[in-house]
Formats: sequence, structure tokens, C-alpha cells
Amino acid sequence: MLSERQFALLDALESQPASLSGLAQQTSVSARTILRDIDYINFTLSGTARIGATGSALYQLDIVDRKRYFQLLQRHDNDDRLLALLLIHPVMSRAQLADALNLPDAWIAERLPRLRQRYAHAFSLASRPGAGYYIDVCQEKRVILLANLFKKDPQVLPLAGITSESLSLLHAHCQTLTAWPDIQADYQVSVFLAAYALRHQLRAPAHDARSDALCDCCEQTGIGLSPAVAGVLTSLFNGLQQQANSVTSGYVAEQLENLTAVVQPQVIDSQLQEELTAHLKRCIAMTNWLPESRPGSMNNLKAAWPAAFDMSVKFINQLRAELDIPLIDSDLPGLYFACALERHHGEGTPVYLLADQNAIATINKMAIEREVMNCRAVVARTPAELAAMMEECQPALIVNNSHYLLDEGLRNVLVIRNIITAAGIDRIKDFLASAFIRQQPGQFFPPEGYLHYPNSVNEGWDSVIAAITTQLVQKNRMTEDEALRICQREREGDNLVVNRIAIPHCWSEHRRPFRGYFVTLEQGLIVNGENVRHVLLACASSGNRQEFRIFSFLAGILNSHSPQRIEGVDGYEAFMALLHEEGNLSPLRRARDSG
Repeated sequence: MLSERQFALLDALESQPASLSGLAQQTSVSARTILRDIDYINFTLSGTARIGATGSALYQLDIVDRKRYFQLLQRHDNDDRLLALLLIHPVMSRAQLADALNLPDAWIAERLPRLRQRYAHAFSLASRPGAGYYIDVCQEKRVILLANLFKKDPQVLPLAGITSESLSLLHAHCQTLTAWPDIQADYQVSVFLAAYALRHQLRAPAHDARSDALCDCCEQTGIGLSPAVAGVLTSLFNGLQQQANSVTSGYVAEQLENLTAVVQPQVIDSQLQEELTAHLKRCIAMTNWLPESRPGSMNNLKAAWPAAFDMSVKFINQLRAELDIPLIDSDLPGLYFACALERHHGEGTPVYLLADQNAIATINKMAIEREVMNCRAVVARTPAELAAMMEECQPALIVNNSHYLLDEGLRNVLVIRNIITAAGIDRIKDFLASAFIRQQPGQFFPPEGYLHYPNSVNEGWDSVIAAITTQLVQKNRMTEDEALRICQREREGDNLVVNRIAIPHCWSEHRRPFRGYFVTLEQGLIVNGENVRHVLLACASSGNRQEFRIFSFLAGILNSHSPQRIEGVDGYEAFMALLHEEGNLSPLRRARDSG
């Protein structure tokens, strides 16, 4: 079994690479102990993921099979077994829990408060003097909570009379049930198992609503459920399906309209509306109060799609105010909004392909336009033809696919010989995503905007941001409206923090290019649960979606360094030097792979 320290190592490396000394400092052990833990973790993960050293002396977690990786972690997490026992039994003492799990009483004493804190959003873990601990929820929610555990792992607690054969047969029969179209068969199976485990405690509903098809399913699979339990199952499925039916495309459209603002990118379309409607129906019909995987940092998503994430936060908050459903997977709506942003990019980015062989030029042009989103490849046969084309339109990238030597002063050139491979396509994607910031970083992060803020030890985040934005307004670096939006965005929560640097941001109605202002702090402070040493305020134009990629570029650069290296940045020059330092792996690839 993995220890708590080893779980902590995986949690730290899921977010970003880290140095050996940094991991040792976080876990209060020696570097040699960390190396032994890494060897044991790699052996235990059995190829689903691996921790390895990168070229920059950092250790990185590479997840090969995410689904199997998280399932394997669940098997090593005794919290699920502990919670299952508390849900199945009306009340259990600490000694009874320790005996059932074959674990020390001290471990149970330590885990119970942490279990209460971990799932505070889902249920209340209470205690009764002289009796023990119990889960204080209604009958319907108890069934759903236990079903969530069985969905993650059907063998979380063995049930008498349930075998692998009966499970397979139950799944096959559940696929034939048509009364609840939005509830998938595997979720129905997990609810069956939960009702079976609680069969001696469930009270029949006031009105008999048993489904004949459901009763036949129980009989054919050999899982004996009384009429009262079958009625509870039917009533539960009916209620979930009715709630899902209440979410219509018109309802989602109304919620999306409330998100629109003058300074936000207009990304709402019919496809996004349909995708969000389907996602919400699934969330309601198959309620999941317990996350299926260990919660990790969403900083990579925030950095790669800041506009999408900001809209997701508002969208989720609106729904939580109206619907009593656990929208804990807020990254999914974020991805939907990100897809909408991609659909609205408009005209393709020009890429000039200098190629002196017709066949290779044709193949590579088709490959670039097929694999690189929103890209328009134009072929030039000679350097003179390329120069004439550049007088009419400046390309985002020149791919030298020929034997000609181009002017070394051109900074947007990639040399790729012969037929472009998958690795070459990835180089083109990474270059395009950050070409405009690589060329002139000082244009986007002007030295005039740098300042040092002498914050006090007890000063809060809201006060720090208000003071910094006030100074930038006084320096005419941002408008009062932009300062107000930044302060308002930071109060909404889910702040963007990348490796000890907080990045407050806003979407401006001005057509000025992206502006980032680096600020050093006198004292570190906690923002969104993370330690922050510096601040980088950003104002992006809502009409220029290309600027959103700057956030992803920043995330890749900042995550490529150790926290100690970030803390050592003491001014503007040091920050610009940090942006120019790149490891063996390109920043955009690192950010994408770690996400």
C-alpha cells in the first residue's frame, strides 16, 4: 500500500515537475528517502505512470493511462473502504472500524477528521457519545454516495452473494432498461449494489412505484431484492431522470446569456449550447458526490484557457445557485468553452513553406493544414518568391523545407528537412502558439510597469491587489475600469497561480496589445491555498484571441523552473531572463503534457 507521504509526492508531481530537494522539503524527509519512495511508486504503478528525472534536474510524473492510474490509486486509498463501512452501518465505533479494515486504531483516529474535511461538501460525518461515528444524510443520498464508491471500484467492499459473474449479468440486463435513458448502465449497476448493501435498512417509498422491468432484472440476475427495495430503486431512478429532463437547451441558453459581457470573448454558439446541455443532463441523472479521481490542480487548464476558465467559474456558480447537484468536475465546461474559442478563431494563421521539391511540398502542405488547427500553408519555391510574399503579408512562421539558407536575422524560421513527421508537426504547433511573444517579450511585459510592493506580513490578498492596481492606474499603465475588473475577478476565487507567481488578469475593451506587469512582493502570502512570492498582472484584449496563448506560454516557462529559482527572481531583469530560459522540452509541450 502507498503511504501518505507517497500520496503527497504524487499530488505534488501531478501539478508540475519538482526538484528532489523541493520534494524532500515538502515531506520533511531526506532526499535519499524520496528516491526510495520514487522507486517503490514506480514499481507499484505497474506502467500506468512513472516518475522520472528530466534534463533540468527536475522530477516529473508521466501518466500513460489516466483511467488505470486513478483506479490503481483508489485501490491503495483506504478512505473509500472507511467511508463504505460508515455508509453501510448505521453507526460504528473506532475499534469496530479498525477491526473491519485490519488497520491500527491510531490510523482510524487520524483519518476520521481528514475524511470529514475531505468530503465536507458532500455529507456530514457526525459522532454519538458511547456509540461511534455515522454519516448524517437522508436515505436517497446515502444510496447515491455508496453507489459512487461502487462505481469507482465494485470491489471496494465485498458483498455476500455478489460475484463477478452476477455483476456481468447485471450489467447486461441494465443495458436493456429503457425507462431512464440518461442513466447509463454502469451507474445503474452501482446503484443496484448500493441498494443491495443497504437492503436491510431501506424504507419503502410512500407510493408504490415499482418498475416491472427492474423487478425482472433483479430476478434474472439472481440478486434478491425485496419489493420495498425495488420500490426505492425505481423511485430514485425516476427522480434522477425527471431532474435531468428539466434541463433543456433553452434553460442552458438563458444561463449562457447571463455570462455575456462587453469585454468578454463572444464564444456562445449552438454547438456549445448542445454540449453543455448534454453534460448537465449527465451530471444530474448520474449524480456523483465523490470525485472519481483524486482531485488535482487545475492551474494548467487555467493557464492554457484563461477566458474559458473564467466563464466556467461564472457558469458553475450560476448553476450551483439554482441546482442542488455536485458540479465538482468544472474542468469539463472549461474544455467546452475552450472548444468554442477554437471554433471562433476565423481566418487561418499564415505559414510559409519554402520547398524546392514539388512532391514533398504538396505532401507537407496538406499535413500542416490537416494537423495544425486554424493554419493556412502557402508554398514558396525560391527565396525570391518567399521575399515577395512577405512584402504582402508577414507570416507567423516560415518552414524552411529546402536546401536554401535564409537570413539569420529572421526569427520566425523552423528548419525541417524532407517530409514532415509527427515530431515536426509538434514543433510547428509549439512555435505558432508562442511565436509572437518569443520575438518581442518586452513589448508584452514592459519595464515601465515593473514595481516592488512592500506588503506587510498580515496584509490580505484583496488589499495587495487593490494597492498594486491603484499604483498602475496612477502610472497610466491601466485604466480604472481594468483595475476594477482585476480586483473583482480575484474576489471570485479560483485564482490563477503558476509556480509561486499569481497572475491576476482581466479582459479589456481596449485594442492595445497584451500588457503584463511584473511585481515583486516584500512578503510571501497564501492565494487560493498556494504560496505566492510574486505577482504578474495581465490585461488582454477581448478581441484578440491569439493573446490567450501567452498564458499557456507563461505556464510552460514558469513550470520548467524550480520554486527556489522562481523565488530568487528579484526584479524586472531577472524576470525577463527567466522568460528566455527554456529547458530541453518546449514550454507549450510541457504545459500540454502536464495537463
